[in-house]
Amino acid sequence: MDDRVAAEAVLDRPLMAAERKQSLVGAWIAYATICIVWGTTFLAVRVAIETIPTLLVTAVRFLGAGTVLLVIALVTGARFPKGWRSWRDQAVNGVMMVAIGNTLIVWAEHWMSSGLAALLNATIPIWMALLQTLAGGSVWTPKKILGLGLGFGGVALLVAPELGSPDISLQFFLGVAAMQGSAIFWNLGTLHSRRRQHEGDPTAIGAMHMLSGGASIVLFAAVTGQDVSWQFSSRSVIALLYLMLFGSVLAYSAYLHASTKLPAGKVASYAYVNPVVAILVGSLILSEAVTPWMIVAMVVILAGVAIIQLESRSGPVVMARSRAMPGSNDGATPDGEVRTGMDAKGFAPILESRVSSPDCAAR
Repeated sequence: MDDRVAAEAVLDRPLMAAERKQSLVGAWIAYATICIVWGTTFLAVRVAIETIPTLLVTAVRFLGAGTVLLVIALVTGARFPKGWRSWRDQAVNGVMMVAIGNTLIVWAEHWMSSGLAALLNATIPIWMALLQTLAGGSVWTPKKILGLGLGFGGVALLVAPELGSPDISLQFFLGVAAMQGSAIFWNLGTLHSRRRQHEGDPTAIGAMHMLSGGASIVLFAAVTGQDVSWQFSSRSVIALLYLMLFGSVLAYSAYLHASTKLPAGKVASYAYVNPVVAILVGSLILSEAVTPWMIVAMVVILAGVAIIQLESRSGPVVMARSRAMPGSNDGATPDGEVRTGMDAKGFAPILESRVSSPDCAAR
């Protein structure tokens, strides 16, 4: 009997190896999808707002995507958080990350190119490191200070040419401020979700974030009496549908799949690719200018991000002795501790284990 079992195990090895190879191929396809789709969302936003108002872009995108994710969650039997406090916390996250964080990006792109917006958006982990340290969640280190200096120095490089321009634009600087405000609110929502973890599957929580954020935008528009023009161009409508179905549903699903098959560091590296993709497609499709200043600033900002990422993995961190969400592996170490790092966009914990966070659904 033992010989038979051993023989069957030997015969099964090629099949298992083939299945693992196929699984990895699918994971890398999912990773490529994240890099390309999330890198092109800034271009899609720029095209959508050509004829569609800012609030309508964000509201329709996330109400539509949230509805799709809700259907998927219900069909697959995903677990939803229990209790009104859990639902309240998820609604707060949706308001901060979707309603405020993403709406500020859409508004800012009225005054800057999609590539420039993507570069400014890359400062999200820079702000996360600063906010975590100020809140006592981590300590000041030379590497962190260097990373922060490079990150904000890169932003200064992006702004510097405008300061010396004879056609200096107040709207441009307001757009830059809006992008930084977006990063702050996104990180506040991320920190809030980590400190108030509730039982629930990522798809269900992602749907809650999108629906609550989209609904709050509709409420704000109604209260403030926003006028909506219903004369939209076909390319703006296509761009909005792309944001909804590809940016918020397909790429999010790909992110979840890749996170279960690839190391967390590999998955998080998409954030280094996104700005490059955004600049390339913006230049090719919209003929946006790519200046030497932008290239230098991109290198400086991403260098700051890389230093902070490396420091968050190997440097001193504050360990939160709380359990990861039941039924998930959201950064739980073997002894149940959770390391409070961040991914390259501030979406999910950076850990030596796996990543599975709904926070990125709103991007």
